[in-house]
Amino acid sequence: MARGGFPGKLLSMRRFVILGHKAAVTPQFNLNDLPGSAGRMDLLCRAVGAAFFLSHELRHDVEVTLLLQNKVQVRLLGEKLRHLNPDERSTGALLKHALEKLSEEEVESTPGIYISQGNLSVTLDRLYQVGAHPIVLCEEGDLFDSASLPEDPVFFLSDHLEFTALEEEVLADLPRLSLGEQSLHASQCITIVHYLLDRQRKQDQADLVCCHKVWGEPKAMLIKGLLEDFGIPVNLLCHVPPSVYPMTVDGLAEVRLMVCSSDLPRAKEIITEYFEEPTGE
Repeated sequence: MARGGFPGKLLSMRRFVILGHKAAVTPQFNLNDLPGSAGRMDLLCRAVGAAFFLSHELRHDVEVTLLLQNKVQVRLLGEKLRHLNPDERSTGALLKHALEKLSEEEVESTPGIYISQGNLSVTLDRLYQVGAHPIVLCEEGDLFDSASLPEDPVFFLSDHLEFTALEEEVLADLPRLSLGEQSLHASQCITIVHYLLDRQRKQDQADLVCCHKVWGEPKAMLIKGLLEDFGIPVNLLCHVPPSVYPMTVDGLAEVRLMVCSSDLPRAKEIITEYFEEPTGE
């Protein structure tokens, strides 16, 4: 186990859950009055923008769930999102349209936006089912920058109000991380989290070394699975997507198994014991 009790995996999907305590759960609100008639929907729209927008594109490895009054879930998936613009009003319009489509089962209101009935417990159950690791962001937690994070983290934040007693009860057993003693807006927290995770990802990638080279993805996946069973995270690097060249042609199907430099000696031992003498860099 890595420091902090999380599995030592490389970071991948990022998820955020924002609890909107006053946010409208019906579409009867004024887009020109998101702070008032929509119950501080403006805060949620800013959080959505902070989660997805880069300078000239969207983050595709992000999912945001807005939990409105512990009754309605609106889930935004970066890899499928369309029509999302930086201004709060247009985001509010997408949420308004989603609420018009609300039903008990999840439906897609516009590309990448899904809505359904559900509470905090239902949201947690869904996240556990997809293998995400919930974390509560609050002022009283351990320092974020010194924590070891899991693969597929999901960060729980509140809007302008504190978590209710019922919410605290549901979230009681989750690890808690802090971005500092000052209370910040949810959108600010998301921006800081992205910065810290982007920095960590860059450091992780810079630290990767090749422990073995094989021909073809099937064998690479087999060795990758074995190493991860021993707690060694692995990235696969291939010169071309396997679907482009289904057979081995002049090295184009060569796959490199990349591990952290600190894991290199153990990874080579495992490959030697179970497969063959490693051929690394």
